[in-house]
Amino acid sequence: MSSPRGRVRQKDYLELKRELLQNNELFTDPDFSPSTSSLTFSGLQPRISGVRSVIWKRPGELVKNPRFVKDGLTRHDLDQGRLGNCWFIAGAAVVSTQPKLLFRCVPIDQHFDQNYAGLFRFNFWWYGKWVEVIVDDFLPTDGRKLIYAKNRSDPDEFWPALLEKAYAKLRGNYEALDGGKTQDAIVDMTGSISETIDLTEKSKIPDNLYDLVWKSYQMNSLMGACINLPGNTSTPEFEMSNGLVMGHAYSITGITSVPYKGNNIQLLRLRNPWGKSEWTGDWSDHSKQIENISQETRKKLGIVIRDDGEFWISFIDVLRIFDEIQLCHLQPDALTSEIANDETKQNWEVTVYHDAWIRGLTAGGCGNAPYKDLFWKNPQFLITLKDVDIKDNSGLCTLIVTLTEKEMNNKSSVCIGFKVYKLREFQRGSLDGESVLRNNLILQERSGSYEYNREVTRRFELNPGVYAIIPSTYEAHAEANFMLRLYTEKPAESGLLEEIDKNELQRTVKPLDPVKEFFIKHATEDGHIYAIELKKFLREFSASEFGEPIPFSLEAARSLVTLMDRNRSGALNFDEVVKGWNEIKAYKRIFEQFDKDGSSSVDTFELSKVFRALDFTVNRQVLVAIVRRYGNRNNKIRLTDFLIVIFKLTLMFEIFKEQQLKTGGNNDAASFTLNEYLDYTMYC
Repeated sequence: MSSPRGRVRQKDYLELKRELLQNNELFTDPDFSPSTSSLTFSGLQPRISGVRSVIWKRPGELVKNPRFVKDGLTRHDLDQGRLGNCWFIAGAAVVSTQPKLLFRCVPIDQHFDQNYAGLFRFNFWWYGKWVEVIVDDFLPTDGRKLIYAKNRSDPDEFWPALLEKAYAKLRGNYEALDGGKTQDAIVDMTGSISETIDLTEKSKIPDNLYDLVWKSYQMNSLMGACINLPGNTSTPEFEMSNGLVMGHAYSITGITSVPYKGNNIQLLRLRNPWGKSEWTGDWSDHSKQIENISQETRKKLGIVIRDDGEFWISFIDVLRIFDEIQLCHLQPDALTSEIANDETKQNWEVTVYHDAWIRGLTAGGCGNAPYKDLFWKNPQFLITLKDVDIKDNSGLCTLIVTLTEKEMNNKSSVCIGFKVYKLREFQRGSLDGESVLRNNLILQERSGSYEYNREVTRRFELNPGVYAIIPSTYEAHAEANFMLRLYTEKPAESGLLEEIDKNELQRTVKPLDPVKEFFIKHATEDGHIYAIELKKFLREFSASEFGEPIPFSLEAARSLVTLMDRNRSGALNFDEVVKGWNEIKAYKRIFEQFDKDGSSSVDTFELSKVFRALDFTVNRQVLVAIVRRYGNRNNKIRLTDFLIVIFKLTLMFEIFKEQQLKTGGNNDAASFTLNEYLDYTMYC
């Protein structure tokens, strides 16, 4: 996957803007300069009919009174320019139908007339994390007008063009946006779960599809549709006689049903990202159906007779003409396979894994001949489902699996899917296809046909038990990075199945070999690790595990020793180190959920949420003590300091409880409330 150039920023947006205003300067982005390197992979001028060369200009050089947002954010602001990114424009138009979602991606407190410094910021959900992308406002023009995204009806408004520029920076350049899928853009702007409904085999379309789509829409799912090009054409897009465009992405901006001649007609409202060129068949602007309906029905449909790219079309015609409906669900309950009747249910447990298919190691393919045995080399994930769903009398557990390819060069390069196996008995070692292990396996579910989509999502209703999930590419030896998301209604234990020595399977304690190797390296002659050695161990092993070291301090090492050292020896044995490392990984996962910019630090204002996520309740007095003791002057707390805090809190909580049990509350420590005691320890 190409590195998103908007992910790492040298300075905070507000700090950078403050410096620019003080120096009376306008921002020019050094990481995404107004040059051809930001336009194409080759660094050459793009070939655009009628444009001799691209000239970068700021909005103030194009119009007298530029505005970032004018009269609110609406889908009608977004018109595709001379770039093949109809999928992105369509996706942004869909997101704009829910302003609260779009406000997160497009902060509207940005202006050209108030504290203008030539820089703007946007937020995208990039493979599991929200990242802020800062851009300058130089935009590609032909010298007079914008070449790419614009508001055609109001050229003074520039948020569409700047949003497109920020997304181009995130993906590498403008050319990286040339071709894609609407659902990918929606996911990147919302963090939702994508699902694709294939309409190519008309005989297999379910009879209740309209009901499923309507219910998803009622649960605020975001939708698009497209018509595929014939396989024998090289034309990027082709306009048909009915006004629709093949090879083109459309936003679905509305869904309803209306009475007509004794029937209830199911309709979808679609929008062409060109901002013009509409469907000319039944229920189009100038159709006999629109002419013959009542004024009340016309008002319900919001009929406006103009070529603005938006139109109504019957659901039957959508099924007949279109090849794909794309849905992005903001909550897992909206998935069409098992859509929920209770539309208020929103609390889901989510576990995220990042991994890769690596040639010669983990790129095993789907198990087809002649590489059948290589299938077991794919990364394998284990999940234990214990508690049945809250409002389910069937005794089943819901598991939603979302597999996302981290695209190489922003293009889907492999066909992906996954299989779900039920294990008769729990095991830690990876499944390798040998008879003894195969006898422990039941192929439970498949994701379906392997797909070239960036994301494949399926919902399963499973009996309680232990399950293995094996994601793979269709072809063996195909390399790609991926993200796996697991959604359950109740908390579930999960992890990665690792290859270990067969003899290890017979032991009660099954330490991971890498931990053992690093432990032996740093342990003293007595077979223990003390704080000084633990500091070195943690730095080296974290670098091995995460690709870069966590800068553990001596204080952090001492805090961990104090927490894990049950016999008060001042050192840790191997089992205590393994347990401590597992604690660190668990706390790190929670911490990263609130680390919005990937800086290994969290805003101290978010600390109460972090502790709630850990089911650890502390009052304001304790939080004040933590912030004063461990927060920096920028109101941030680093991961290493957070670990020190949680180690201390956990230890003090246990000591406090021990004292209460021993004395019945009749000593000084026990006379404190718990939070008073924790408050005191945070100053120590």
